[in-house]
Formats: sequence, C-alpha cells, structure tokens
Amino acid sequence: MTARRLSTKWVGLLLLSLVLIITAGCQALGGVDFNAMLKQSLKVTSFESKETIELKLLLKDEALKQLTKEDQELINLISHLTLQLDNVRTSKSGDVSAAGKLLLGDKEIGFNIAIDQKLVALNLEGAKEPIIIHLPEVEEEAVATGPVGAAGAAPENLAETGMKMMDSLSGFTINNLPNPTHLSVDAGQDNVNGESVIGMKIHAELTGKELWDWIKSYIDALLKDQEGLKAMLTGVYEALASQEDALQSMGAESIFGSLPEKEDSADQIKQAVDEITQMLTETSDELKKAEQENKDLIDGIFNDGTYVLGDVFIDSKLDIRKSVIEASIKPNLTELAARPDAAADEEDEDVLAVQDELDEMPFEGVWVKITTERWNVNGDVVPVKPTATAESFDVEQLNKMQGYDVLRQFEPNSVVYGLLHNQLHVSKQAVSLDMKYSNLTPIVTPAGITIVPLRVVAESLGASVMKDASGKLVVVDPATHTTIALKVGSSNAVVNGKTVKWSFPPTIVNGTTYVPARPFVAALHGSLSWEDSYYGDWHTLVISREPV
Repeated sequence: MTARRLSTKWVGLLLLSLVLIITAGCQALGGVDFNAMLKQSLKVTSFESKETIELKLLLKDEALKQLTKEDQELINLISHLTLQLDNVRTSKSGDVSAAGKLLLGDKEIGFNIAIDQKLVALNLEGAKEPIIIHLPEVEEEAVATGPVGAAGAAPENLAETGMKMMDSLSGFTINNLPNPTHLSVDAGQDNVNGESVIGMKIHAELTGKELWDWIKSYIDALLKDQEGLKAMLTGVYEALASQEDALQSMGAESIFGSLPEKEDSADQIKQAVDEITQMLTETSDELKKAEQENKDLIDGIFNDGTYVLGDVFIDSKLDIRKSVIEASIKPNLTELAARPDAAADEEDEDVLAVQDELDEMPFEGVWVKITTERWNVNGDVVPVKPTATAESFDVEQLNKMQGYDVLRQFEPNSVVYGLLHNQLHVSKQAVSLDMKYSNLTPIVTPAGITIVPLRVVAESLGASVMKDASGKLVVVDPATHTTIALKVGSSNAVVNGKTVKWSFPPTIVNGTTYVPARPFVAALHGSLSWEDSYYGDWHTLVISREPV
C-alpha cells in the first residue's frame, strides 16, 4: 500500500488515533451507552487498582524437540508469564506506585515500584540495592528556558489541553466503533475490593472472521464520517492553539509542526481531512484486495483459534470497575499448505511463505489475559514516593558495565541471579579471532603454539593492560580478581603473585604484543577452541568464559 505522506503537524494526531482504534466499542444496548462509557474511561485521572497480565505461548512439542536443551529451558521458562500488580495507586498528577510479582513458569520475583515526574524506584527481590531511573524534567526545563509566552505552560494547563485533544479524538474514533458480533448486557452487582457495587455486566466477543469483518466495517465507518473527522481536527487545532507558546518551548513543534495562522487554519484542516481520508481509502482498498487475492491466507489466520473477548463491569457513573480481557491468535495454514496444488499461484506462495515461518517457531500461537479491578476512581489517591540513596543502583551505570558486573548486583541465591546466570548467561563473554578477517589475527608458531594479541583479548574480556615502573606489562582482570605481570621476551609470568612458566614468551609482532593463548586464557579462567570460520574454508579461534 502506498499512502501519501502526511504533513508533519498531523503525525502526532494519527499516532494518538491509532491508540484509540484498537479499543473495542459499540453503540447503546440494554440501557448502556458504550461510547459514553469509553469516553468516561479516558477521563479517569486517579484510581486504586489491582491487575494481572498473563501470557502463554502455545508450544509445539515436536518443534520444541528440535531445539537445544538450553533453548528448550528458556522457551519453557517464558512460555507462561504472569505479571501481578497489587495495591496500585495512580494519582491525578500521573504518579504511580505498586507492589507485585513476576511469575515465569514456577519461578517468582517480587517487587515494589514507585514512579513520579522525576524518578523511578524499583525494589526488586534479590537485588542488593534499589534500582533507580532518572526521568528527564521536560516541563521544568520548558518553563525555565522557554520564551516569555511560555510562562503559562503550567502542568495543569497542559493537562487540560491534553484532555481537550482527547475529547476531540475520542468523539470521532469512538463514536464510529461498530458493535462486536456477540454482545450482551445484564444488570447486576459485583464485589470490588471488598465492596458490593451495583452496575451493569457487559460481555463482548469477536472470533475468527468476525474480527476481520469488524476491522473493515470500522474503517468504512470512519471514511463515511467526514463531518466527524473535520470536527475532530478542528478541536485538536483549537486545543493546540491555546497553548502554542508552551508547546513550542517544550519542543512539541518538532512533533506537530508549526501551527497555521488562524486565518489559514480552515484550509489546513481541509487538507488534513483530505490526507486522512486518502489514507483510510487506501487502507480499505488494500483490505478488500487482500480478501480477494489471499482469502485462504486470511481465513487461516482469522480462524476459530483467533479471538478477542471481554467481560466488563461498570458502575452507575459509567466507570469501569472490573474487566477481564482475553485474546488469542493461533494461525492454521497447515491444511492449506499441504494441498497438492500448493504454490500454483501467487496466493499459495504467500501461504507457503507464512507457513514456513510458522513451522520454524516452537509455538503455534499466543494467548493473553488481562484482569483489572479499580476503586476510588477519580478520588484522592496518594502513591508511595520514590526515593534514591547514595547506595541505589542507577541504570545509567549499565552502559559502563560488563555482564558479570550486572550479575553481581544480585544475591547469588536469588531467583533473578539464577535467571541471569543460568538461563540468560549475561556474564558470558566470547572473543572471536578469525584467521583472515580479524584486524589482528591469531598466529600459529612453527612449534604449533597459538599466540594472540594481548591487549585485544584482555580488553575484550573487560580487563585492562598497563605498564609498571619497571616496564613490565600488567593485566588486571576485575572479573576473576586476577593480576598478571609479563615481560616481553621472558616465559616467566607472575599470576596473582605466583611465578609460572609459559609455553612461549610475550613477543612483539609488527608493533603488537602477542602472548601464548592457552596459558593466558587459562589464567583468566577461560577456554578456547578452533571453529569453522563464518566467512570461508578456514578457522576462527574462539575464547570464552562465564565469570560470576
């Protein structure tokens, strides 16, 4: 599909619209105005809640057997993930705090998290110190450095502008949402955080081809509502125009483009309406074309194993108090790909290409379930304040750390340590020296001894190389707490104060110091092996280790 390039000022608008497009909605039924309910959900600024997000990979046993034992363990570990959030507090200012745990198979990691406008503080079970992330202080910088007109760029003013934009966007995107095929509404009551609440129970469901038809009908509905599109863009323009100086001082001009003058706004809005209409038209045409040319492929993806269903409980204010959203995608193209006439035309080639990719995956689908419960909606909510101490671990340090440094931030008997070390192997290091394509290649002496460039290998493993006052080369390796002293031309090496004789003396070759590979790598607690080169019919020397 070749869509016309939209003006820069509308890119941010379209991105926000896409967020709302994926929201399921419908017209009034059983006394419940669903569009009003969805709009109300966008006006929620504070609440307390608990939430569970569960994800499963639908594994294929036969494909799993083709993987290495290590990969099988990793896939089994991540094939069932559950994120449980308890005591979630979200304030009107956007600050959040929560306690929770992450479950990976039979492993469990507890945590507490607190977030405000400046800082994220995470207390992770097994971490030796709290983990912190400093957030950019955009608003303060904007007020401090912006033009005089930006003095009104108070956070509450910008928040109000954001709400006006959201109202304009939701009016168009939500009002045009079609009804799900299966929809029911029943009056009733439910328990929310120990309180009995009277409201309405809503069930909605889309399965297989119904999902595809729903997407098509939604795009068609958006296309038909030209007045709604114009009203949405006008509302967004007016909201932005009210805070133009503030938005410019915050760098928002680079996102939306400079706003047109008031007298030019009508023409600019009309141009945007035309551009978005063109984009929606092309999308609609592409979907119809795909349905004609790749019907079997679409049917194979949008089958009964692919569905979205939701159960929502709302109170008398139309606030969503409880929800359970479940979705699954499980493509099935096996029968189609096995047809005797498969690959006879372009459609079948597309099917075979997709099926080949699916066959290589160790899972055949993905299932996700999100359960939420809210109370004290739009009430006075005070989250836990994040704090940082001198001992806190700042994630900015990660850029300067080796994998073993990361591992050492956790207790050795903790679940996180075990995952990082045994499953993810974050401390594993490898240096490959190709016999032809490395800048400094390994050398095999006439006696059959392999020598390697000292500094290249040492620094690749996180060690440092320096000269002492006597001219000796000193290698300091923090990973293994090893110090090696070497003298060019001498086979005697001093490893952690003990003199040992190496098979070959350090030697300078074309200005580079080389050392015997085996004793040097052994001193750094590593191993080496010759492997076939990726580039051709020769070998690569691979040096590896996994310090803890």
